[in-house]
Amino acid sequence: MNLKIGETIKALRRQRDLTQEEVAAHLGISFQSVSKWERGEGYPDITMLPALANYFHVTVDELLGMDELAKAEQYAKINAQWSENRKQGLHEQNVALMREALKTYPNNALLLVQLSASLEAQQGTAEEKRENLRESAAIQEQILRYGYDSEIRAATMYNICFAYWKLGERKKALEQAEKLPNLYKARENALVYFLEGEEKQKNSREALVPLAWALSVHLKALAETEGNPAYLVKAEKVLEVLFGEDNELADSIRKLMKP
Repeated sequence: MNLKIGETIKALRRQRDLTQEEVAAHLGISFQSVSKWERGEGYPDITMLPALANYFHVTVDELLGMDELAKAEQYAKINAQWSENRKQGLHEQNVALMREALKTYPNNALLLVQLSASLEAQQGTAEEKRENLRESAAIQEQILRYGYDSEIRAATMYNICFAYWKLGERKKALEQAEKLPNLYKARENALVYFLEGEEKQKNSREALVPLAWALSVHLKALAETEGNPAYLVKAEKVLEVLFGEDNELADSIRKLMKP
């Protein structure tokens, strides 16, 4: 078990604007010992825990970080349940699961993303689906206002375009889409210059899928707007060159190419 007592002591000490020397003086030990705990290089003697807990006005469990460990385990269980429900198409249950989870983890970006996705996946009448979509868009707006995780923000910036579009808010969809980075400024395109060896190889292999998807989507768009099916032939050749004829990833992209 990874006890977080050092991190907890450090956080509690800073919250109360105390020095390591002041904590050490209360316990009758050297400040170097407190410094060592906070660096994670050792733990306080078990006999000191009650005194430390009393000094910081917390329980021993809180001091040991057990509350945080329990929360982390519960959080993992919630996300595992969400994934399982999603596989089974239990989207209504997932909406309830995420609403309840957000009471414990308010404004958690990942949970908000999962609630948004579950709302849009729910079945119902046309009006019910529209209301779910409106709530999903509002949740995504909340993520963009307050979320700090760059990957979640990037995905939300993309997804919210489609939420606006489905709601008939074409102007908002276009405005949001214009804020997205172009194909040149993608993560994989930067990493390919800095990585080496197996990491570079892995990055480039993984980049082929979104690149093939992007090429296929744009070639299909050209085929439709120009009335020229030759673009679809080119798209198929790209997939064959990159993945071969029998490939699950290529087949999923081919489905997008169908009228």
